[in-house]
Amino acid sequence: MKKARTVFALLLVLVSGWLAYDNVLSDEAPILTLAEQAACTVKKCEEKHGMTRLSRHPFGQSMDYTWRDGVVSVGCRRAFIVAGERRCVAEGTP
Repeated sequence: MKKARTVFALLLVLVSGWLAYDNVLSDEAPILTLAEQAACTVKKCEEKHGMTRLSRHPFGQSMDYTWRDGVVSVGCRRAFIVAGERRCVAEGTP
């Protein structure tokens, strides 16, 4: 029983470390590209806009893109929390 707890604790530490690295410490450029593409499905990217908020946490990232007439919030995370394709979903006013 003690060995099972040790293995579980070790697995929990490894998964937590991976989540912290993958979502908080790793390069964010590819994620920002996906996020802006998602934001552009709601608002026209030809108009002047910019990212006004970025939040990185172990389970994903979230950001706001602001246009003159509205804000689009985008959330990005992996399909299966620790693995899988990263997806960004946008919410905002068209």
